Amino acid sequence: MTGFGVNAKKITIRTLKGLRSLIKPYLIATVAIGTSVTTGDLICQYIESHKKNRKGVITITPSSPSSSSPLSWWDRKRSRVMCTAAVFVSTPWSFTLSRIVERLFPGTQNIQIVKKILTNTLFAPIGISLMFTSVILLNGHTFREVKRKVKNDMPKTFLAGTCYWPLVSFLNFRFIPLDYRPIAGSLAGAIWNVYVSSAANNPKLNPDGSIQIPAGPAPTLLAESGGSAVPALQEAWRTLDDDNKKKDR
Repeated sequence: MTGFGVNAKKITIRTLKGLRSLIKPYLIATVAIGTSVTTGDLICQYIESHKKNRKGVITITPSSPSSSSPLSWWDRKRSRVMCTAAVFVSTPWSFTLSRIVERLFPGTQNIQIVKKILTNTLFAPIGISLMFTSVILLNGHTFREVKRKVKNDMPKTFLAGTCYWPLVSFLNFRFIPLDYRPIAGSLAGAIWNVYVSSAANNPKLNPDGSIQIPAGPAPTLLAESGGSAVPALQEAWRTLDDDNKKKDR
């Protein structure tokens, strides 16, 4: 019994030390991913609300028709939902997956990096589906809408990600230490999250699950700009550039 008690104590101490060593990197990952997703959502909302019509004139679609604020385009509830989903869903998933992948394929040799990238790519549909699920449920909808959303939008979002993330992941795995990869990944993720925010929040749903029909001009949906990340990003930069030119006049 004495030997068993000593071993149990050692195991407990070792476990507590291991958990303590994860607190700092987990907090870093939480802040990095939460900031990245929220920033991407803000940029996405700005771009979607500044729609260019056929005559080349930019019209601003406010989130609230009665608002005259300079930030009338900002849907605060949408940002809260995206941030909440990032902190409580995306962070645990991403953090756990990154630790498992590093344990399975340690090192920065090219073959190990390729294995990490392939593993991340294999599990990417789960991460995307978790984000879509949390956003739909936090907006008050049911698992029926979740199923429809994942079925319709997850495959094209996954394909868009394969055009962007492999190179980012290679650079991250090759040059960035494990504990700081969430920061580097989140810097690149801010760009990707512009696309994800559009994909996760559009089309907007009524309480009964039906698609909302906007009263005014419908915003430009980045997730539908050609069906991949590259045209979507081109549309984003074009919108920002047009808006800056308008301000300079």
